[in-house]
Amino acid sequence: MQHRILIATCLAAFAAASCAGQEPAASPPSNDAPATDTKPPDPVGPLFRGQGAVPSATLTFKFENPQLQPARFEITLHGDGTGHFVSHVGSAPPTDIADLPPEGQERDIIVSGAARERIFAVAQKEHGFAIKCDSGAKKIAYQGTKTLSYQGPDVTGSCTYNYSNDAKIEWLTTEMLGIATTLEEGRRLTVEHAHGRLTLDGELETLENLVHEGEATEIENIAPTLQSIIADESLIQRARRRAQSLLDAAPLPSKN
Repeated sequence: MQHRILIATCLAAFAAASCAGQEPAASPPSNDAPATDTKPPDPVGPLFRGQGAVPSATLTFKFENPQLQPARFEITLHGDGTGHFVSHVGSAPPTDIADLPPEGQERDIIVSGAARERIFAVAQKEHGFAIKCDSGAKKIAYQGTKTLSYQGPDVTGSCTYNYSNDAKIEWLTTEMLGIATTLEEGRRLTVEHAHGRLTLDGELETLENLVHEGEATEIENIAPTLQSIIADESLIQRARRRAQSLLDAAPLPSKN
């Protein structure tokens, strides 16, 4: 999950869909609008109607790919919107263009109300992941081993996959990768704010683009980092404006 590593994972999924004979989603047209004001529509939106988050339920997403840095991460989400994130550095050599060393993280997170409802609705509609997630296609490139688990009052299950042709599972995978990408970008912003201010504006622009493309989500989890950048009058105004724009677009945390 070094710089843009999760983006590469999403691009691999795009290629995998082509290999499987599926039609990849069209890219949104480029424009000069602020990069934080739009997000691609949910590909499975109507399927979220009905059930939502159950406060006592827990969903876990695990990702592992020894070719990446960090090589493993795990996201645990509870029905009340609270959660936890932990990542581990592997043995793959770093290739970071900004020369930032790979580092693991462990931290609490929170997921906004709307996203939480959609995430848990998918888990319920997928029978708590007590199903076969993997497409079974043999010509799909390795994108990382992913495991979804769910524990609720009525159902418990788990499934592991490289690539799924289930639109709901793929949407949920993208959401989980988006949360991890945001946290990794937050780590990078913190390091660059302290030690590499010449690259800070470029990093913020990268994050803007990731948010715009729907590849970085739940920005409220790095709000303290963005607020510290906004408050630092020694930084160039453009960087502070980017941080403010990202913070303004972040959903407000919501808990039941």
